[in-house]
Amino acid sequence: MTWTITLRSVCATGALAIALAGCGPMLAPRADQSKFYLLTPAADPPSTQTAAVQSSAGGFTLGLGPVKLPPYLDRPEVVTRSAPNRLDLSKTDRWGESLQNNFTSVLTRDLSAQIGTQQIVTFPWYSTTHIDLQVQVEVYRFETDAQGNAQLSAKWTIRDGLGKNILYSAESNLTQPSKPGDTADAAAALSRTVNDMSREIANMVQQVRARNTTPPA
Repeated sequence: MTWTITLRSVCATGALAIALAGCGPMLAPRADQSKFYLLTPAADPPSTQTAAVQSSAGGFTLGLGPVKLPPYLDRPEVVTRSAPNRLDLSKTDRWGESLQNNFTSVLTRDLSAQIGTQQIVTFPWYSTTHIDLQVQVEVYRFETDAQGNAQLSAKWTIRDGLGKNILYSAESNLTQPSKPGDTADAAAALSRTVNDMSREIANMVQQVRARNTTPPA
């Protein structure tokens, strides 16, 4: 009886050792293959142009927000639209920060360069903050497709300083090419679509300002 128990124990120990040896490569630590990416604002305009545009902006203050992205983008993984009704999440490519915050930050800096003012306040702001015009943005789509096309579809609305009256509303549907499968190039292309939209918004903000400015007597 004792020999039987001992033999079983030896066999069990040997089997466990073999199993662990076979699992060795699986249990070994693996290098993290994650890569991190960010949207970036467009290059700032030349200093002489900046000074001229800032002079025309005067004491103008723009309120930006709320800026809303669709829920499917509220994740660290980079999203690719592989088909009209299919989204693929990258196993290794990540956004370096919240895409919502990154998008808003880049749009703010692009608008600042386009309008020529550093006085852009992002939502939410204090009720005592003076706002001349408010721009709200609702993004419907913001990703690349299987062919590498970066696409931005969004509705943006210009309201008065109190946010009560709509002064202008439009949709932007923008596309920029990138190399298929190159996430760094895709992030750069997506950044360009944000800059393209900022140019459209800035142009209309300037028109609304001019229309609502009372000429001197």
